[in-house]
Amino acid sequence: MDYRKLVETLENGDLKEFSKLYSDAFEVLCSYLRTNMRADEQNAKDCAQHALVKTMERVRKGAIRDPDSIYSYLLQSAKNRYMRVRFEQRRSNFQEDMEVYAPVEEQIDRLAEQERNKALESCIEKLDEDSREFILFWIENPNARGNVVAQLFNISVNNVWTKRHRLVKKLSDCIQKKINE
Repeated sequence: MDYRKLVETLENGDLKEFSKLYSDAFEVLCSYLRTNMRADEQNAKDCAQHALVKTMERVRKGAIRDPDSIYSYLLQSAKNRYMRVRFEQRRSNFQEDMEVYAPVEEQIDRLAEQERNKALESCIEKLDEDSREFILFWIENPNARGNVVAQLFNISVNNVWTKRHRLVKKLSDCIQKKINE
């Protein structure tokens, strides 16, 4: 993402474009906090929001003049805010807060899981509507019984298992291709 555009749209007053870029930056910051700092979802969102609001206020006031430094400023601001939140949450036991970085292996595992999830979402979007609805039902209800699914989708029980197997295979192949790109 080009953070200079975020600054330009803020200065130009292009609210539609600013909103889109703001959302993208928000997602990047949340992902950074969850992956590198082990932040839970709510703290990541709160800290990302705080960092973006404060940074945009500083840009408006002219305190940040170099748009190229916005990205590092946002990351540092979000990280500092998260550290402050952690400190306030655990004021009684400050020593635990000294090392909040996730181990490198855990960071890699989280990034790999996020990549697999994005690939799965992309592959599911490529399915036709009936197949997409069918596989999403299975994802949301992994312990569903075949006869219940057969009634819901108006197909035979044997077709349920055949269709499920074929879609899982198709998604697996698609995900593998996306990850290897």
